[in-house]
Amino acid sequence: MLAVGFIGTSMIAHEFAKALSMLNAYKVKAVYSRTLFKAESFGKAYGADLFFDDLEQMMASPELDVIYIASPNSLHFEQAMLAIANKKHVIVEKPAFSNVKEWDAAHAAADEHGVKLFEAARHLHDPNFQIIKDEISKLDSVDNAILYYGKYSSRYDQVLAGEEPNIFSTKFSGGALMDLGVYTLYAALAWFGEPDSAEYVARKIQTGVDGSGTILFHYPYFDVTMHISKNYNLHAPSEIHSGKKTLILDELTGTTSIEREDSGTRMTVDLAVEPAEHLMLDEARAFQQEIENPSDKYEEWRRLSRQVAYWSEKIRKQAGIHFAADE
Repeated sequence: MLAVGFIGTSMIAHEFAKALSMLNAYKVKAVYSRTLFKAESFGKAYGADLFFDDLEQMMASPELDVIYIASPNSLHFEQAMLAIANKKHVIVEKPAFSNVKEWDAAHAAADEHGVKLFEAARHLHDPNFQIIKDEISKLDSVDNAILYYGKYSSRYDQVLAGEEPNIFSTKFSGGALMDLGVYTLYAALAWFGEPDSAEYVARKIQTGVDGSGTILFHYPYFDVTMHISKNYNLHAPSEIHSGKKTLILDELTGTTSIEREDSGTRMTVDLAVEPAEHLMLDEARAFQQEIENPSDKYEEWRRLSRQVAYWSEKIRKQAGIHFAADE
């Protein structure tokens, strides 16, 4: 059983802890927070019995096998490097790092210390994500694709009140591209490969990051358009077009419907399988299996993760968004 130490007590950390608690392969063992009270309040619900307000002490604990990082984006690199130096496997919530320089340094360190470093992009491990990839490979051609991911963030209310929460701060590597655009980039790169060129029409907000925007990936014979937002909701389905055939996805993450529509035969078929009981179970299982029984999947995940880091940094800087971590 893999003993896990948590950094971060946000909603996403709660969800990951719930997923781990549903599996026999993990134990939520430890929690770090800036106050012991907060660490205990989070961890006791999941059976944790070690609590820290000193990060180095937690990292050095011989009772831990894996460190899960769900802190503000700009802190991921330093915390991951500390965990790796203590020979712990690391699971970092997306976006794993602020830029490619951090990505390269962290993965080089992981290789040196013989541990695994995972980016927690949960939809990559969803069986429906692979079904979509397989269906795209069967198409005679791809003519166009439109991907949507937008959710109004409760933190945006703070921005409207004149504040600068971490998720909307350049100091903490925030913004719509980093928080939600990562999902669309993973999908585009996994399903269609790397583009010839890309651009990002970012809609900046008063804190200097993007509240929303449109990403364009240009391929030789088609484009992929990605609409993302953290200051309004997007409900439109994502679509992949190929002549008379269209793949229609109800959601980009947590997909429950994959309709293959053919206007030539006037037939529509739903290809989706039943999703897991919890939206993070598939990735938790995948990470556990890769730690205990290494396979070629790890290198594929790393390849995609670095591509996401590369293209997100490239289009972000093209849009004039620069982070403190870039310095």
